[in-house]
Amino acid sequence: MSAGDHTGGGEDAAMIDAASEGPAYSREIWSRAIDVGSTVALGGSRAEAAAGQIARLAAAVRAGERIGSKDDLRKLCGVSVGTINEAIKLAQTRGVITSRPGPGGGLFACDPSPLSRMNGWFRTAADDDSAFAESVQIRDAIAPLLIDEVLRCYTLADQEALAEHLARVHRAQESNVVSDYIWAAWDLHAYLADLGKGGLLNTLYLSIMDVGTTYLRAKLETVAVEDIDPTPMTRTMEDLVDGLARRDREAAVDALRRTVPTMVLSSSESVSDGTVDRSE
Repeated sequence: MSAGDHTGGGEDAAMIDAASEGPAYSREIWSRAIDVGSTVALGGSRAEAAAGQIARLAAAVRAGERIGSKDDLRKLCGVSVGTINEAIKLAQTRGVITSRPGPGGGLFACDPSPLSRMNGWFRTAADDDSAFAESVQIRDAIAPLLIDEVLRCYTLADQEALAEHLARVHRAQESNVVSDYIWAAWDLHAYLADLGKGGLLNTLYLSIMDVGTTYLRAKLETVAVEDIDPTPMTRTMEDLVDGLARRDREAAVDALRRTVPTMVLSSSESVSDGTVDRSE
């Protein structure tokens, strides 16, 4: 039985029913039941998926080159007029295309700012194996910076708060409801990120978490309930909280780097190239 099959009963059914829910961008988005596929981007929005296609099309040509008319893009993306209008607005807001009216007009590729490119990358990365692996590598690189910032501000009250977050993780694991567990893990790491005062660093870390949890959501759609095991993830969070409590920088950094969302899958099938398979 897959994580997306809602025909079971008892505790297993509770876990299965919630397996497709979790914390990417908003609880409301993750609570929707969606069919994860090539036309579905974050939150199941076809406009998001179409905007991603438009961005990739624009990236493949030189800035200023015409990529087509609105109707050309609508046919290419296979969406309605209303959806392509929304997608074009998204792509324009992100700085990847511009429009020109009149004869010879249409939609043209732009050279977006680095910030726009980064935002676009995060929006389209969650269903891509190589992008997921890259996001984990970036997280590994910033882990020492984040832990240093956390330890610089760390108080006894923070230690007690993280201990309570960890207790919630344990309770969620015992409840056998996957969405509750993922949310508890998310909340622990979100609290950790908020401890530091580096706004850009914390935002980058949370954005990487979004990619990871959304990627996990897609994986949960295709696995059997018996292949979901939160225990390795729980152990890394225990090590993380313990390392911070002991002010052991190296232990905390190591635990953070060992935390990969897909480790809740007992099959350890993280990404196709295997670069982030860190199950124990």
